[in-house]
Amino acid sequence: MRDDRRPVVVVTGALAPYTQVLYRALAAALDRPLAVLACAAREPARQWELAAADGYAVAVLPGLRWHRDAVRNLYVNPSIVTRLAAARPAAVILNDFSPTMAMAALTARALRIPYAIRTDGVPETDPGARSPAHRALRRLIVPGAAFGLAPSAGSRALLAAYGLAPERIVRAPLFPAWEARPPLPAPEARAYDVLFCGILNEEVKGARFFTDVMRACAAAGRPLRVRVAGDGPLRAEMAERLSEAGIEARFDGYLGQDALAEAHASARLLLFPSRGDVWGIVVNEALQSGAAVLASPHSGAARELLEGRGCGVVRPLDVEDWAGTTLALLDDPARRAVLREAAGRALPDFSLGGAVEGYRAGLASLA
Repeated sequence: MRDDRRPVVVVTGALAPYTQVLYRALAAALDRPLAVLACAAREPARQWELAAADGYAVAVLPGLRWHRDAVRNLYVNPSIVTRLAAARPAAVILNDFSPTMAMAALTARALRIPYAIRTDGVPETDPGARSPAHRALRRLIVPGAAFGLAPSAGSRALLAAYGLAPERIVRAPLFPAWEARPPLPAPEARAYDVLFCGILNEEVKGARFFTDVMRACAAAGRPLRVRVAGDGPLRAEMAERLSEAGIEARFDGYLGQDALAEAHASARLLLFPSRGDVWGIVVNEALQSGAAVLASPHSGAARELLEGRGCGVVRPLDVEDWAGTTLALLDDPARRAVLREAAGRALPDFSLGGAVEGYRAGLASLA
């Protein structure tokens, strides 16, 4: 095979809307083919509607899949070995850590193919800090990588902690799979005061905490107009408790990417009470839609975008504090305007173009 026809192979858990956008743009920017090998066609907790691959090849590997919960999945796909041996790619890009990624790393080493490791992971939520098995996978994969791809400072710190030299770690930011469609509704003309968007669970997304905050606002004499986009085990409980408090709430269930744009543009304020998101693309989505964001400190987006760029409000998870902050933000259009201006300056640094350039810079370092 001619060297310029040897592909770059990405090994990932499952495709997502934003990675489809990324791989399409990356394929157009590379001087060789791009192929994606997925461990699963879809993760059960995700209801994404995925478009057909455009500009790159994609295949789902046979193997074992253990979907432990909404955010934890374990993949064992031995066929990755024969796939890589047959393709003889110019480079392999691994997405996060699993037995499949470890097999891919060992195969790449045996075939003298450079590989990269990309992760959203951060030290705060790293299973390797508690689990010897997770720690062993990371120590097997990370030190042998030719370069790393990290969307955040937390991800950079994680890769460095497992043995990858900081100078070999390239920033590739996370970004929404869609762009806001102007003209955006004026904030004070929006139909809803508050939006919650995500899986309706407590252990990761804080959906019960959100409900408590809305009830506290109502108890203070301010029942808000609430919209909830997403689905999950707490949906019925949330609907009942909000109704009991006299709160007008719209439950959309799962929304596709096109509908998400309308949902974000329909509210003045997004509440993001995360209990442990490695990033939180919903924050980027809200900001590009002109909404203000109140978030917990337990996500990369809160620390590095909202706090780091001064374009949102980050508060510890205390119900009374969040209720007071929510009402103060809704009552202060001038402050929300300042936050929107700051978001406008920050968001270009969290873009598809920036992600593609990160991948290209990493691959160029192999020359």
